[in-house]
Amino acid sequence: MATINHQMNLYKKAMGTLSLAVGIYLVQLFAFSGIVIAMPNSDELKKYFNPIHEKSYTNEKQDRIIKKKSFKAQDLEGIASIPNRDIGLFAALEPGKVQDIKYIDHLLANDQVNGIACLLPWCSLEPDEDVFDWKTIDELLSLCASHNKQLILRISTCGVDLPAIKQAAPKQKNAAKNGTATSDTPEWVYEAGSKSIPFTGKDGGTHLMPIFWDGTYLAKWSNFVNELGRRYDKNPHFQSIGITGGGVLGGTKVVPEFAGNKDVYDKLEAELKEKHGMNPVQLVRHWKYVADVFPKAFPNQHLNFDIDPPTPNRKGQDCLDEISDYLVYRYGERVYVTRQNIKNDKHGFDEYRLLLKFKNDTITGYQFTPDLASAEIKPLLPKVTKNALDDGISFAEIPAEFFDSTDETIKQWLTQLRLHLGYQLVLQELTLPASAEAGKTMPVHFAFLNTGSASPMRPTREMDKASPSSYRIQLELKDAQGKTKALLRHTPSISTLDWSGIKPIVWEQNLKVPPLKPGKYDVHLAIIDEQINHKLNYYQAMPDKPRQIGNDLLVGSLEILAAK
Repeated sequence: MATINHQMNLYKKAMGTLSLAVGIYLVQLFAFSGIVIAMPNSDELKKYFNPIHEKSYTNEKQDRIIKKKSFKAQDLEGIASIPNRDIGLFAALEPGKVQDIKYIDHLLANDQVNGIACLLPWCSLEPDEDVFDWKTIDELLSLCASHNKQLILRISTCGVDLPAIKQAAPKQKNAAKNGTATSDTPEWVYEAGSKSIPFTGKDGGTHLMPIFWDGTYLAKWSNFVNELGRRYDKNPHFQSIGITGGGVLGGTKVVPEFAGNKDVYDKLEAELKEKHGMNPVQLVRHWKYVADVFPKAFPNQHLNFDIDPPTPNRKGQDCLDEISDYLVYRYGERVYVTRQNIKNDKHGFDEYRLLLKFKNDTITGYQFTPDLASAEIKPLLPKVTKNALDDGISFAEIPAEFFDSTDETIKQWLTQLRLHLGYQLVLQELTLPASAEAGKTMPVHFAFLNTGSASPMRPTREMDKASPSSYRIQLELKDAQGKTKALLRHTPSISTLDWSGIKPIVWEQNLKVPPLKPGKYDVHLAIIDEQINHKLNYYQAMPDKPRQIGNDLLVGSLEILAAK
């Protein structure tokens, strides 16, 4: 499937040809009639026939134009970042650190850290068929639970290749002809007949990559994912589970490129095409198969998908478009999308357009590499922040070591990111009448501000798909003993899906007063998904109230009068 960008380029060329033809025709017409006229140049004609701006493209799946918008950050005095589930900064652990309990506990104790992200090799979790070792995942979840934080988990079938795996895992018997080789995929998968290809890793050693579309491999991988789902689907301490197993290092790329040598990469790619049938149709087919395995195994958890192309060319980008469209439009907000391996301030169209495309359907994120701390990239961190906020991302995976950095540039970067990632809701005003008659209606005035780069989306589940909808506003009336006596709920006239940017969100609502006993009641406000009783944290910044962060804060009082 041709990408929108490619189609637009073809369209522009066609318009250029049409412009020239129209120009020639008009010149001939007026010359014949004897009229002299100043003709517009071809660029002006192209602009007339092609009014869509270069920083826009048509989302054909939803028949709408997506425009690139700049986010203007506004730092309100005294307002800190507001933690909420699934958004914020996640400390990305190196594979060799996932068993360092003391270090991980230290990271999770950091107020800037909303959770951790890790990549584990399959062979360490299922060393023999149907023999599972869940100790590492269980320990990570236990640590997250103790700090009330979350885990982003991905399982790799190729590319981690830790030295410890060489010692713990058996030698790959079918790779003897290539010397000793290790793989994230367990040995027993290859023994069952799964095809593989050797490659040179970062350590200079020989490693094995399974052929991701091989039938034996896919069957064994599906069995593992289903078992993973049976054990962890209902665990509340996951932010998301990576949709992996179709590419290298928990991502979508299907050709290892760890040696950093283009000739080696080209040789691997050619071998995959010639000997193993790799082509765009095959890549789309196998990724759709892998993509469907995870939602079935995890009907309750959020999932996570890498939006890098399987191969670094136009055909790879076309494949990614078809795969990601399939995932997001079929499963909706159940699937978060992440742009992985961000190592500089580059922000080309193909790199950000999918984030713009999907940010209204699900939450999106970035995964950064340690390269950002290098001397040449570090001065560009403000541009990196701007890219992230312009894209409207809600979470970022940060190299864990950055959270212990004493470098002021790194520290300021993390602070600025966290202040504006996702939604940062500020209650600025709530006006209640002093009294209201039981059984009647009363007008209530609300004023919020979202200083974040994304909007709060409440997932509404229908069949396999979770579609974004608006959170509701709840006013809870409590008596003098602190007991709840009434819940007044309404959907704001400005949907929370539109709570974006730094424009004030203001509306008035006439709420019906329940038939309560006369007396004084405290009023608490919550932004709630009542289906699962989940409340969003917000910052209370009303002039006459103490400033605080919470999800059910006291916002005023109301005198209930007897019905007349």
